[in-house]
Amino acid sequence: MTTPEAQARTYTDSIERFLDLIENTRFDDLPDDAVRAGSIFFLDTVGVACAGKLAPKMDAMVEAASRWGTGGDQGVSVWNTGTLASAPVAALLNGYQCHALEYDCVYEPGVVLPTAPILAALMARAEVLAQQGHPPSGRQLLTAFIVAIELSCTLALASRSAMIFFRPSTTGVFSALAAVASLSPLPRDQLRHAFGIAYSQMCGPMQAHEEGSMMLAMQMGFAARNALQAYDMAALGITGPAQVIDGRFGFFNNFERGGDMPTALARLGAPWKVTQLSHKPFPSGRVTHGAIHGLRLLQAEYGLARETVGDQVLRITVGMPPLGVRLVGRPMVSKPAPNYARLCVPFVSASELLHGGVDPGSFVASRLADPAIEALARRISVVEVPHPDPNAFYPQHLKVELADGRIIERDIPYAWGHPELPLTVAEREQKFKLCWHLTHDRTPAEDAALEQALAWLSAIERADDCLPLIALLRGPRVAS
Repeated sequence: MTTPEAQARTYTDSIERFLDLIENTRFDDLPDDAVRAGSIFFLDTVGVACAGKLAPKMDAMVEAASRWGTGGDQGVSVWNTGTLASAPVAALLNGYQCHALEYDCVYEPGVVLPTAPILAALMARAEVLAQQGHPPSGRQLLTAFIVAIELSCTLALASRSAMIFFRPSTTGVFSALAAVASLSPLPRDQLRHAFGIAYSQMCGPMQAHEEGSMMLAMQMGFAARNALQAYDMAALGITGPAQVIDGRFGFFNNFERGGDMPTALARLGAPWKVTQLSHKPFPSGRVTHGAIHGLRLLQAEYGLARETVGDQVLRITVGMPPLGVRLVGRPMVSKPAPNYARLCVPFVSASELLHGGVDPGSFVASRLADPAIEALARRISVVEVPHPDPNAFYPQHLKVELADGRIIERDIPYAWGHPELPLTVAEREQKFKLCWHLTHDRTPAEDAALEQALAWLSAIERADDCLPLIALLRGPRVAS
C-alpha cells in the first residue's frame, strides 16, 4: 500500500525510470530481436552456471553455507551440488559459480558482465515461487532477464570514468533486484525502498580484480544475495534512501566518477541492450579475447606449428587502450593462480599458441606450472595505446616478431563473440556442451539429458513452467 508520505512526495531520481521499466514491461512488449537475444544469452549463462561446479574452493563454500543455515525443506538449490540453502545464501554461491570461470557474457560499451547476479537472484526467487505452487513460465523468466540486463547496461553506459569499483557487482545488485521484482512485483513505494536498501549494501572494490582474488567472482554472489535481502526487507516495510542514482552520495558520486544518465536513459530499450551483448568464447577476461583469437588466425595463416612456435616467436606485443592495460595487462609470473592467469594476456596468449586453444582446462595446475608456457609468456607484453574513452576495449594491435626476422602485424577492431563477429548457432551449442561435459559424466543418460536441456532452453519462451530448469541447475540431490 502506498503511504500518504509517498503520495505527497514527488520523486525525481533517475531510479524512477527503472521502476517504470520494471513495472510496465511485459513479454508482449519486447521486440522479436530482444526475445531472440534474451534466449541466446539465457542459454549461454545457464551453460556457464553448469561449469561453475569447477569454481575454486567450491567445497569450502558449500561447507560455509551449511554454517549459515540450509533453509530446511524450503531451502533453495545451490547449483551443481544437490544441496540446499536459504535463498540469499544460495544466490551468493550461485552468483559466484556463474562468474568464477570468467566465461559469462559482456556488454562491452559499459564494461559490465551483467548476467551472473541476475540469473542467481532470478532463479532463487523462481524456486521459492515454485515451492509456493507458482513456478514462473519461460516467458516470465525471459522478461525479467531482459529487463534486468537493460537496467545494468544502461547504468554502465552512463558511466564516464574508468572503473574504481567492480561495475558488474555495483550495477549487479540493482539488476538482480530488478529481475526479482519483475518476477514478483512490489508496490511502487516498497520497490523504491528495495532499491535504497540494495544501494545501502552495494560493494565491489577493484582491488580484488587487481590481485586476481577469489573475491572478484564472489562479488557477483554478494550482489545477488544483497538483492534478495533488499527485496525481502522492503516487502516487510523496511525503508531505504530514495536518491540512489543522482543524490549527493548516490551511485554516480560514490561508485563512479560522474555519469550522463539523460543520454543513457534516452537510449533505454532503443535498442534493448541484450541485443548488444558479446559472448565469451574463452574463459578469460574479455579484453584478452582479441589477442587470443588474433593469434589463432595468425598461427593458422603462417603455419606456426605448436611444437615449434616457442622457438619461432621472438617477441609479441599487444597494444590496447588504457582500460585493457588496467584489466589484463599484468605480466606473467611463475605458477600464477587461476584467477590471475585468466586476466593475464601473456599467459592466455602463450597457452593458445602452444596448446591450440584456451578453455577451462587451460587453468589447471599442470598448465599453470608449465615451463614452456611461462617461457613464451615472458616474451609477450601489453603496451598502452592512448584512447579518449576510459571504457574502450578497442582498437587493439597485434605485433608478432619471429626469430627469422619476419614481423607480422594486425589491427583488431573487435574480438570474436562481439555483435559484429558473433558466434554461430553451432559455436554457441558447442560452448554449452563443453560446459556441460566439464561436470557431467559422458554416459548415454547424461547425453540424453544434455540434448533435453538444449531443447528446453532453445524454446524457453514456450515453457509453461521452469521446473525442468530448476532440476537441471540443482544437480543430483545429496541426502541430508
